[in-house]
Amino acid sequence: MNNINPFKSMNLCFFYEMRWRTPILSASSVRSLLREVAATKSLPQIAQLHQHLTAAGLTGDPFLSTKLLELYADAGDLPSALSLFAVLPSPSVFAWTPILALLSRSGHHPRCLAAYRSMRFAAIAPDGYVFPPVLRSAAGHHHPTATASLHADAVKFAAATALPVANALINAYSKSGDLAAARHAFDFEDGSDLLSWNSIIAAYAIAGCIEPALGLLDSMRSDGYDPDVVTWNTIMDGYCRAGRCSEAREILDALPQPNAVSWTTVISGYSRSGNHEAALEIFSRMMHAGTVPPDPDTLSCVASSLRHVEALGAALSVHAYGLKTTAVDAFYRVAGAALVALYASRGRISTAKVVFDMMSPADVVTWNAVILGFGRAGLTRVALEYFSAMLSRGIRSNCTTIATVLPLCDMKLGKEVHAHVIRQSDAYASSTVQNTLIDMYSRAGCVDRAHQVFAKIEVDDVVTWNTMIGAYGAHGLGTQALQLAHRMVRRGLKPDAVTLTSTLVACARCGLVGEGLEFLETVVRDLGLVPSKEQYACVVDLLARAGRFEEAAGLAGTMPTRGGAEAWGALLSACRTHQNVEVGRLAFEQLLRLEPGNPGNYVTMSNIYVRAARWEDAKKVRLMMQRKELSKPSGHSWIAAGSRTR
Repeated sequence: MNNINPFKSMNLCFFYEMRWRTPILSASSVRSLLREVAATKSLPQIAQLHQHLTAAGLTGDPFLSTKLLELYADAGDLPSALSLFAVLPSPSVFAWTPILALLSRSGHHPRCLAAYRSMRFAAIAPDGYVFPPVLRSAAGHHHPTATASLHADAVKFAAATALPVANALINAYSKSGDLAAARHAFDFEDGSDLLSWNSIIAAYAIAGCIEPALGLLDSMRSDGYDPDVVTWNTIMDGYCRAGRCSEAREILDALPQPNAVSWTTVISGYSRSGNHEAALEIFSRMMHAGTVPPDPDTLSCVASSLRHVEALGAALSVHAYGLKTTAVDAFYRVAGAALVALYASRGRISTAKVVFDMMSPADVVTWNAVILGFGRAGLTRVALEYFSAMLSRGIRSNCTTIATVLPLCDMKLGKEVHAHVIRQSDAYASSTVQNTLIDMYSRAGCVDRAHQVFAKIEVDDVVTWNTMIGAYGAHGLGTQALQLAHRMVRRGLKPDAVTLTSTLVACARCGLVGEGLEFLETVVRDLGLVPSKEQYACVVDLLARAGRFEEAAGLAGTMPTRGGAEAWGALLSACRTHQNVEVGRLAFEQLLRLEPGNPGNYVTMSNIYVRAARWEDAKKVRLMMQRKELSKPSGHSWIAAGSRTR
């Protein structure tokens, strides 16, 4: 067997030959060896150098130990780096920096932040090399308080305006949603570079503020920087988040060399907006172009869209392609959740379980994926069995787990999950969990328990208030819903479209006409909320349910064509309840013009005629429906009295 020397350079070869003895090395030769080994980033060579320096009695030198520590950190060997760090008598900032960078780079964000606090406790002054990795950990750990504290330290040690630090601040603040702080860091940095511009544009795009992002794009060009593919990917993402996928697609079509992120951004945008056909068409174009292969993120988005279309064969092909082109662990780590949901929705239970078994069994995201997949497929019992198995294995649930499980629970199991949430106090703090608890108790008919959960909430979340208002309305408690809506306004929270709709629906169900109209006037006049066509339809329903048909018809008649169908439909439904034939006929005639293909309108009008014993008119409506070849919608029935005409 031939002996192959792993060292290519002369210095390393000399070191390899000398490792069986302990020559006295000069400082310059040691530094030369350190540079040679650093260039290779080879752990075996670093370990051999470490062994030789130890044998030579040189590792007691803090400078050499720090340099070795840097070598281990750069090569990603955290245990060896920490072992060397632990024996340093007084680690300097040069020893702390590679440790902090490696912890951040490895995703150990809480440990990185804790290590930074230890460094500060040891009275070590941080510099411009320390802040970027620690800020990245603050962003990765979603810790806005830590970001603000680090910013204060950066100002204190005169590092806040340095480009690398400022760029890290922009990124950290944007991840926490603090656009004002991100913009402040950008405006006060020493100069700017392409990364700075991309970071601040991304901050606005991620927040859904696409117009300011486009303004920054113009400013960037005026400053002499040409957008690169990262810039355009960011703008496309902003368009997609704003629901403007077609404009993102135009950019994609114009890009000379789109990368995998470019394609994935637009595919994901269409998938999130529910336009799965467009998402799959973009993926087909990507595959036919053949210039950029899809990565696991792309395939995960495609799998999510395939779940919504009848294309199991295509799903199997995407699955096979991912396994063929990507490492198995990496592929299932990214695309596994989407594949589980896809196969479960198609009833391929055994395949979904196989995919689950290939994912990391210790990762809560894996369990969340399989619970969500089976839950969405209507396989409630299977989903709950996985939740039970997860807890029995000691996997700690998070707010996503609880929000996924609670909608599957009856009252008994829901109470058990609620008790589990209370024991796990950090999950209980999530507004998502609290909202799901309110909804669960409401669905089970226990509004008092829903209100108990609501009353313990300390964070002012509009969604939580809307959930409770909707719970009251669903159970006919219009007065309580209205009182809660007024209380929300007095508390300084601005109602949104859901608040207004839920309140108007609650008032309509309970006949609180004047009160509902008064609330509408308040939010429009004092808060500047502009009612949508759905909310105008709620007002029509509110008036009609109270028997004020002329006012309701007048309001419906003022609606633009696009929103008229909802209003006239609400009026027709109210006419069925109050058996108002003439106004019902007027509403039906308008609906024939606006949505002639909606079979529900024909059924409702026919039923109104039947209950009024106007058999011939009912028969005419049925014949109209038959001529248009419309099917009776599920959940509607022809009133039996109509058979008396035979």
